[in-house]
Amino acid sequence: MLSSKIRPGRHCVFLLHVHLVFVTKYRRRVFTKIILEDLRELFQGVCASFEAELVAFDGE
Repeated sequence: MLSSKIRPGRHCVFLLHVHLVFVTKYRRRVFTKIILEDLRELFQGVCASFEAELVAFDGE
């Protein structure tokens, strides 16, 4: 279950959700299984530094 944490600011309250999509230039398989595993670790590290949660990660 997604844990929602509403964050207060000085004059506002917010809850942010971000959906990132990376598109390759050509329609061919660029992201291999090894690259996807490396990207998952990288994205989890970035999310941890921003106190965020990586909810889903997938590659085709």
